[in-house]
Amino acid sequence: MPAPAHAYAPAAPLPRRPQAVVFDMDGTLLDTEAVHRVTMQAAADALGHHLPDALFLELVGVHRDANTVRLLEHFGADFPIDLFYGDSDARFEAMWRAGVPLRPGARETLAWLAARALPMAIATSTLSPFAEDRLRHAGLLDFFAVVVTRSDVTRPKPNGQAFMLAAERLGLDPRDCIAVEDSPNGLRAAAAAGMMALLVPDLVPPSDDAATLAHAILPDLAAVCALIDAAPFAS
Repeated sequence: MPAPAHAYAPAAPLPRRPQAVVFDMDGTLLDTEAVHRVTMQAAADALGHHLPDALFLELVGVHRDANTVRLLEHFGADFPIDLFYGDSDARFEAMWRAGVPLRPGARETLAWLAARALPMAIATSTLSPFAEDRLRHAGLLDFFAVVVTRSDVTRPKPNGQAFMLAAERLGLDPRDCIAVEDSPNGLRAAAAAGMMALLVPDLVPPSDDAATLAHAILPDLAAVCALIDAAPFAS
């Protein structure tokens, strides 16, 4: 579900020129959330249950431990969650290995940033080595100086630890970094880290607090480049 048109108001200029860009992965660069929807709904169907779109959207951008709690709330404590995840993960593995779909403009955006020597990092809720495998398979891994995964942190999104660790590994203050996210949960993490947070919505429309947390809500990744290009250099 796309964000409403009014969410894409002209963005205010960035307060300073960023020294790095930290991207979420799923739904931001890789079009994997749509694949997750297909595989999770198919796995639920195979168990005789229906996973509605509204429930799936609650799971987007949320780590698996929290999603498990939500699924058991919905389906009941006797729902075979391990069988569900096993089937869903196997279906997902087969689909993404057949070809990782990219979000529109992902490769062009990364190439644009690389040409301007802006360091890039990943901060994802996906575990290692799965995150690196997907980026490598998509031909994107070499763009990133740093990859922070769920395996690197004790406090997952919406906590800002992943973004703060990415900045630390880049040797930068989080305030000098842009974070690019697609989900409300990820946006909360980016804002908590103190980064200049940009939201490019994928399946989940902006939440009620998005306008407060995000520096800008943008229609696509190309708009990220335009915003950076217009950012002021330090005087």
